[in-house]
Amino acid sequence: MIVIKLKCNKEIREKFKKHKIDKRKLENYLMFVTNNLVPTRKWWDYEIVVKGCKGHDSQYFWGEDEIEVATMCHDCSSVKERRAFFLKSLVHEYRHWVQSQVQGISERHINYTEEDVDDRNDKYVKNKLELECAEWEVLVERFIDLV
Repeated sequence: MIVIKLKCNKEIREKFKKHKIDKRKLENYLMFVTNNLVPTRKWWDYEIVVKGCKGHDSQYFWGEDEIEVATMCHDCSSVKERRAFFLKSLVHEYRHWVQSQVQGISERHINYTEEDVDDRNDKYVKNKLELECAEWEVLVERFIDLV
């Protein structure tokens, strides 16, 4: 069983409060989808630091136990859209963390550059790891519907 605890800084805690997100429910949901992806009989405890970062782009640095989530939303006109953007950003970076820390996927599989990300070209958009993250962004919509 994989147990996940999110250790959030003040900025992220305020976002949770503002968007009415129960951190424990989110942790439970993340544990559920993670344990379905990577079944294990052994107990694994992980604590992930979640920090807010100014700007529109979230990021995860391979091999770290820290996720940076964008605190600003671009092209979000409603509270509902901002909440969805925030959760999808967090889950996208969390999925990268799972790929790195739980599944042990090497960083060399990320074969795109910052320019590819900015241009949103095929090298980035069709990367297997990014496609997996996009799948989890869809999964978090179910979480949004639940809470």
